[in-house]
Parts: sequence; C-alpha cells; structure tokens
Amino acid sequence: MSAFTPDEVVNLDFYQRHGNFHPFTCPHRNDGAHRAVGGDLGALFPTVRGWSYPFCDYTQNWAHDFMLKKGTQ
Repeated sequence: MSAFTPDEVVNLDFYQRHGNFHPFTCPHRNDGAHRAVGGDLGALFPTVRGWSYPFCDYTQNWAHDFMLKKGTQ
C-alpha cells in the first residue's frame, strides 16, 4: 500500500522546497554521514512509498494534511 498518491508526492515536493517552514529532515542528519541535498542537510524526498533520504534507510510515512493538497504559495 502506498503512503502517498502520485499527486500528493507532487504537492509534498512543492511544500518541501517552497514552503515557509523548516523542511522535513532525517532525525540523524547531524551524524556526519548526511549531506545537503534538496535544500537542507538531511532533507527528505517524498515518494509514493513515503518520505525517504537517499543516503540512509530512514523513512517517514506521514505529512501534515495541508501539504497533501496543491500549494498556493
């Protein structure tokens, strides 16, 4: 089962890159193994399987409800 629909992934990506708040990040981002990709150190990337970070196996399957809808910023 998917965490997010394809349309929700597009909307989450918009908010992650253009929102007026700190982006979702890996909780282990300060361990020295993470890199600044996607605008911030340890920034997560939305996928249909949930949020992920390309350099570790951390995943997250939730987002704020407003982020699932098309952004208007």
